[in-house]
Formats: sequence, structure tokens, C-alpha cells
Amino acid sequence: MKKYIYTLLLVVIFALAFFLRFYQLGHVPYGFYQDESAIGYNAYSILQTGRDEYGKLLPLYFKSFGDYKLPVYIYSTVPAIVLFGMTEFAVRFPSAFFGFLSVVMTYFFVKELTKNKHVALLTTFLLAINPWSLHYNRATFEVSICLFFFVTGSWLILKAVSSKWKGAFFAGTLCFILSLYAYNLTRLLSPLLYLLILAYLLWQNEKLPKKEGILTAIAALLSLVPFVMTLFGHGGVSSASGTLFYSSAVVQAPLIELREYYATLPSIFTKLFFNMPLLNLWEYINNIASYFSVSFFFVSGSTHGNHGIGNVGEFYLFELPLFILGLTVLIKAKKQWVYLFILWAVLTILVASLTRDIPQATRSFFLVIPVEVFSAVGVLEVGKWIRRQKNDVIKYVAALAVVAFMLFNIVYYFTSYYVRFPILYASDWRLEDKPLSLYLEQHQGEYSKIIFDNKAGFIYTSLLFYTKYSPLEFQKTVQRAPDDDEGFSQVISFGKYEFKDVDFTKDYQPGTLIVTTTDRKPAGIPPIASFPYPVRQVAFAVKQDIVSYPVQDFAYVVVAKK
Repeated sequence: MKKYIYTLLLVVIFALAFFLRFYQLGHVPYGFYQDESAIGYNAYSILQTGRDEYGKLLPLYFKSFGDYKLPVYIYSTVPAIVLFGMTEFAVRFPSAFFGFLSVVMTYFFVKELTKNKHVALLTTFLLAINPWSLHYNRATFEVSICLFFFVTGSWLILKAVSSKWKGAFFAGTLCFILSLYAYNLTRLLSPLLYLLILAYLLWQNEKLPKKEGILTAIAALLSLVPFVMTLFGHGGVSSASGTLFYSSAVVQAPLIELREYYATLPSIFTKLFFNMPLLNLWEYINNIASYFSVSFFFVSGSTHGNHGIGNVGEFYLFELPLFILGLTVLIKAKKQWVYLFILWAVLTILVASLTRDIPQATRSFFLVIPVEVFSAVGVLEVGKWIRRQKNDVIKYVAALAVVAFMLFNIVYYFTSYYVRFPILYASDWRLEDKPLSLYLEQHQGEYSKIIFDNKAGFIYTSLLFYTKYSPLEFQKTVQRAPDDDEGFSQVISFGKYEFKDVDFTKDYQPGTLIVTTTDRKPAGIPPIASFPYPVRQVAFAVKQDIVSYPVQDFAYVVVAKK
């Protein structure tokens, strides 16, 4: 391939990656789910007051709902709000921006590691259009920034050795350290991937920079002081206890139930085969096995409403044979760099499997790099096979079939993402929180009290974000219930707003507005406003007949007695 054509293709791929991550970023996904509004409002609070919603000055960890969000994404959102205002686009901007940069840096990382510019180009293209990457880059997900740190840090460390770039080893190490403050899971995964890169270089008999290595170690120890000091406090290990399978009551309860069935068996049998350490080990092995799901990765994807679109895998279906082919070819060819990517994937799975709700798209997001590298090699091998065909008919039919299948996969995904997904998952993304918040802002002066029925599920951060509620006023007036057993905090009231289980016989009073749902509203009370989700289609089979009709659900209804 001529150099200018190659360069043009690379520029086009970068432009495509940028466009796909920023096109309608503030509008699709529809709505703004709770973590997005919480991150956005805490960034706004930092910008306005230097404190988070709890009044903590420039915190290292943001308590938020009680999940103790890490600082990198929130502080990255502050300049975005300065530039773009208090908007969905601004809050999603860091994810999209660093997601785009991840595509760019993946090219340089893969090219440096493999010394194969064609593998690098195809990997970059596949990542640019990858459903997993796009889904997470187009919403507020901390892993988008973490992937950038991993890829950039790995590339810088490689360049420090191969090209003797001064400062590259320090900068690369800093990237891995920053990832510790970006996402909970990377507190374990980041050191492992960092050591993997160093071990690979030593395996290749490469010499690490000694002088810079000493300075880097000193700087790294200093930058890790806040991390170590808070490791066992709020926001440290304790914040992940409900996520790890061996400390999660949700996971442990079924294991204890299983043991109860065997209570009548000889105790020695139960102690040998059904003791809790062994059952937890078996649970961990099952978790690992779940990450070999073809359905999850290549067919339907995540079933979690915020982590996927429900009808497309984390990768395109056409990548399944390419992935298998590419991995097989690389192992047979004894390419040494393939083992780095294999171990990258293994470490990601081993760490992600320590958590519950598996397979989980967010925690295993870092698999996207090795899978796309192997798929890119698969594309090259298919291309070689087609070119080797001497019969022109076979050659062109095969090429057309491959292109057609890939094109259908891509069209199917983007149509689903921009047309079906926003409507079908409108409730998961809290689409009607914005119009309700703006309605309340417009009419709040007409009422002395506004009550949110807890059963309606409205999240207070939506109101704070969309109304740009004064952080100082919120910090002064907010009342919270004591933290529950998992450390989560429930807002009871702030200003004239209350959150409670509504009793209409007592709470439906003059001067009070109540936000509730259609099934909770008493039949004799007419709503003054309703907030419906978009019309969605329902189709099901009754024996051999198919019944199809449109459905419109309501998120909230508002009632009031003036």
C-alpha cells in the first residue's frame, strides 16, 4: 500500500472515530441516567463552591449516593461544564473525548508493539466502529478514561525502551497511577497490567531506563500516598465490598442456602465438599467461565439496561470467526507479542470475575483491545485467502459475501442504536426526568411543598442537575436518612422538596404538589401533568398468530391541590 494512501486511510479512520463518538452526543442515548446526573452535579458543585454535594472541600472520593465515585472523571467534567455549560453533552464530553483519543493511541501502541502497520490500521478501524467502545464512549463511563490511560501508558513505556524517549517511562507510569483514581476495578487491574508490560519488556531482554526508573519510582510512591492512606477507609476497599462476589450478600446467600440442603449429610462430607472457601472458589471458576460467552460478546451483549442495546453483542458477529482465526494464526506463527495481549485478556477476566453480576460489560471493558487486535489479524488472513484464489468468480463472490455480511452487521447495529435503543431503553436512561425537572422549576413558586413519591423512583440528582440548583443552598438544606447497611444514602428533603412514601390521605393537601406514578395515583384525583415515555412496539405470539400493537408507558404523573 502506497504511503499516502495509508496515511489518508488513517486520517479517515480517526475522523470516523471522532464523528461516531460526538454525533448527537447530548441526545443519544435519550435521557441521563443517575450516575451521569450525579457526576455532572458534583462537578458543577466543585466549580461553584470547591466542594461536593456533601460540602467536602476538593474531595479525593465523592460519596454521592454512597458508592464513593472516584475523582478523575468528575474533575475532568469541570472544564467541560465551563466550556459547554450545564448540559448532557458537557458531562459526556470527557468519555467521548478520551474514547476518541483511545482509538488514536491504540494505533500507535499496536504499531509499536507488533511492528506491523497493517495490523495497527485494521485494529484502529475495528475499535473506531466497535459497539462496546461506542456505547461506553457516548455516555458517562469512567472506563473510557481508564482505557486511554492503559493504552497510552503502555505505548509510552514501550517508546521509553525502543526509542529512548526521555520522560516517557515516567509519563507512562503516571498514566497507570492515574487510572487507580479513575475506576474502582482498576485499583487491582492497573498494577497488574503495568507489571505485565514491564515483564514483557524484560522477557524481550529490553533494558528499562535506570536513572529515570529511580525518579519514576520516587514520584510514583509520592503519588500513591493518597491512594494508600484511603485504601481501607470510605471510598477505598469498603466501597467495593458489595461488588466483590465473596463479600456480597446477594451472592453469598444462595451458597448458604445450598449448604442448608446438605445439613443432614455426614458433617465430614459437608466440610470436605461444601465448605464456604471451596464454594466461593467454585463460584469464582463459574464467573471466569461466564466470560467465554459467545452470546454476550458477539450476539446479544449485556442485558443491563445501561450497558448495552439488547440485540447486538459487544463485538460484531462477523468478528467471531475473525477473532478465532487471528488468534490461531498468531499462536502458530509464534509471534511473541501475542502473549502480551493474551495475558492482558486473562488478567482482565480474572479481575472482573471477582465481582458479581457477571459477565459484566463495564468491568470487562478492557478486553476490547486484545479482541480487536486478534480480529484485525483475522481480517488480514481472510484478505490473503481471497487474493490467493485463482478463479476470479470465486474470488469476487467470496469478497462480496464477506463485505455484505460485515456491512449488514454494521448497518444493523447503528440502526438499532439510533432508532430502537433510545425508545426501548428510555426508562433505564431516565428520559422523563428532564421534562419533569423543568416543569417543576417553572411551577415551583405556586406550591409551598413538592413531594416525590419514593415508589416513583425519581432520583434527586436529576432535579439538581437540570435546574442548576444552587450547590450552597443544597448543602445547607439537605436532610439525609442514616446510611444503610451497604453505605448508601437516601435524601429525605432539601429546600421545598421532599422524598417519602406518599400517603395521599395525609399528604394530598392544599399548596402541595405530588410526583407519583399512574398506578399509585388514587382514581379520583386527576393529574395536572403527565410524562410519558416514547411509544414502543410490542409483538408476541398467541399460538401461530402474531399480535402487534403500540404501547406508551408513563414515567410520572403530577397531582396537586392548590
